[in-house]
Amino acid sequence: MPQHYILSVDYSDGWSRMLEHLPAITALTGLTHLTLVHVVETFKRLHIEDTPQAAESHLKKLAAQLQQDQGIQVDYRVEQGFAASEIVDCAKRLDADGIIVLNRSHSAGREILRGNIAMNLVRMTRLPLLVVPMDGKVIEPDAVIMLATDGSPSARAAERRFGEFMQRGNHGLVVWVDDGEHIEDTTAQEALVTISGQFDNATAQRLKGEPARELVKAAAQENAALIIIGKRGTTPISDMLLGSTAATVARESHHPVLLVP
Repeated sequence: MPQHYILSVDYSDGWSRMLEHLPAITALTGLTHLTLVHVVETFKRLHIEDTPQAAESHLKKLAAQLQQDQGIQVDYRVEQGFAASEIVDCAKRLDADGIIVLNRSHSAGREILRGNIAMNLVRMTRLPLLVVPMDGKVIEPDAVIMLATDGSPSARAAERRFGEFMQRGNHGLVVWVDDGEHIEDTTAQEALVTISGQFDNATAQRLKGEPARELVKAAAQENAALIIIGKRGTTPISDMLLGSTAATVARESHHPVLLVP
């Protein structure tokens, strides 16, 4: 399982909610090393509290507190530039296993177009991305881990990550959503049986409807600790406004979502 995550830190309204989620996230993922990253967006008008010096002072205190509270290694870095790009670049330079970000908005409109860091990371990252909803309840680490799959090659990495959770003893649910396109009944059934059948602690469920909507609804009904879903690399520009199933789930879910490229 991954050990080192980058945590996107900012000073916007509600970001402190992430601190409420961290203990459960640490227990669920087994992370042992966290690097706090704040990006000073120099193209914006800066206030005194937005300077690199102020940001570094804040991160230093936060890192010390989290290291004491969580019992894990916590480092920090201040970068300058476009937030999502700098976070992705920093994760690459540090050879991190994944990125954690808080999602403040479930809207598909203005927030995406005007700089929702979480959704920009969804489009850009080539590392696993854990999206934590600001308004979601703090997860129960022993709650069900839900895997969304469509049987495609792009789901393989997500399926492997799901298997790692199952091997740790978490309870799992594998979900396939029929979206109205013609799919041989045996294809879906075989995929569900193949994945869930590997683990005594996993079950399978087949749903019908619009995939993102049904996955978000199923996670709410199951009170899932985590939704795991595959992501087809970086999203093409032509798809930015329409969005993929993975991006829509990450944006709209009130439960944490792990996107696995």
